[in-house]
Amino acid sequence: MLQYKIDVILALKKAGINTTTAKKSGIFGQDTMRKFRNGDTKISLEVLNRLCCVLEMQPRDIIKFVETDEDREKIISKICEEVIDNH
Repeated sequence: MLQYKIDVILALKKAGINTTTAKKSGIFGQDTMRKFRNGDTKISLEVLNRLCCVLEMQPRDIIKFVETDEDREKIISKICEEVIDNH
C-alpha cells in the first residue's frame, strides 16, 4: 500500500499553493486536492510529476510503500502461484 510520507496539503501551502491557487492555475484539480487532503494515494503519475516539480522533491520524498496483509494476499500470493504453476 502506498502512503504519503508528508502532509501534502501543508507542503503545498508552504510552497504558496492552496486549493484556490491549484484550481485557478490548473495544476491540481479539486478532486486531486481532496485526495491529498484525505491521504488518498490513487493519483496518476502525471499528478505525482507535478507534485514533485512544485515541491522540488523526488517521489521517494513524498510516498512510501508499506506492505500489508492484503498486499501479500492479493499480489505476492498470485505471483507465487504463477511461479509454482510454471514449474
